Amino acid sequence: MQRFKSILIGMLAVALIGTVVSYKEEAIAASTDWEISDHNWDVNWEQSGYDVGVNVRNQYRSDYDHVELSITLRPMFFTPFTVAMRVAEEDDAREYRPTLTQSVINWNVLKDEEGNNGRINLSLGHRIEYRYYETDGVDANWRYRGIAKLGLNVLDDVNIWAKVQPRFEFGEGKEDDFKVDDIKNQVGLSIKLGDNATLSPYVEYLMDSQDNDFERKEVMVATALTFKLN
Repeated sequence: MQRFKSILIGMLAVALIGTVVSYKEEAIAASTDWEISDHNWDVNWEQSGYDVGVNVRNQYRSDYDHVELSITLRPMFFTPFTVAMRVAEEDDAREYRPTLTQSVINWNVLKDEEGNNGRINLSLGHRIEYRYYETDGVDANWRYRGIAKLGLNVLDDVNIWAKVQPRFEFGEGKEDDFKVDDIKNQVGLSIKLGDNATLSPYVEYLMDSQDNDFERKEVMVATALTFKLN
């Protein structure tokens, strides 16, 4: 198990280094980058054995917005998983997106002998989603993604994190292969504003498909403000 975790950390580190190098070389060249900013408002109600969440997102200088309702279950003998339903609109087109997300590994690195958490946390998960559009001529399809997140607690109330999400599309109108269709990369901070509020400013860097050599598609600044209710 220890060797498996070491391999996972190594793979994530290579992916992050590749992302940073690619971003450094390409981000300056794109005049259209940084025009859109992404803003999220989240409310989570923590209950015994499950959580209920609401996410509202809109984009500045874009017509995109969505609302998502989710339920996270924490069964006794399984890793937590989240069932969600998203309704999104962009350019007068509406999308309905049910999703299922599962946390596979949540590993705290450098725990001491007494079991106290260390400063580094690694989590791995995955998600499957079905995307149905009301617009005529747009085919419904499926999308699968892996989710890897690495966090570092630099202060008691400040965490630096990076997330990598390779995504695969398949179904009607898509090529059913095992090639990556795009990669969503995010790097940011999580700042505790109090016992029940967290602000997360971050940068999102979207890379193109494997067939297009993972070229840069878009770079934007984003924020997430999260409230937890007990």
